[in-house]
Amino acid sequence: MMDNTISAAQASQGGSMSEMFEQMAPFVQKYSYNLSKLAICCNSAVTDDNDLAARMALIDELFSYAETENDLPAILAHVVTNRVYEYEQANLDIPEVSPSEALAHFISENNLKQKDLSEVATQSIISEILRGKRKMTVEHIKGFARFFGVPEQTFMG
Repeated sequence: MMDNTISAAQASQGGSMSEMFEQMAPFVQKYSYNLSKLAICCNSAVTDDNDLAARMALIDELFSYAETENDLPAILAHVVTNRVYEYEQANLDIPEVSPSEALAHFISENNLKQKDLSEVATQSIISEILRGKRKMTVEHIKGFARFFGVPEQTFMG
């Protein structure tokens, strides 16, 4: 399992924050409206169903620009996903499903085969989870959540 946290030492390897902002100033000025909207979507609660739809579209767009989970667009998409999850938990009647049912749903919805999830678990382990013969470990929960871009709670039952 890869740790996505960045240490202070790693963060400082790219130079100082003031250097970064000085170099980014023209870009930030040109795109300040869109950057402000993105920051608001990352930090503020979803207000209604229209806002929810807009944030879902933003999540899709951000993921379309990411090549890996560690790319900035993917990281931002996960932050927006957390705001969506908070809204859905508070406002939508989401049926309780078992972790194996959630996994089966995501596999089906994405037209995947068990082997497509090999970065998370072996095909035999996934088969056992789906048949209810094995419970997901913490590593499985984190891996499936990352793979499908959903909160970890999705696979916690």
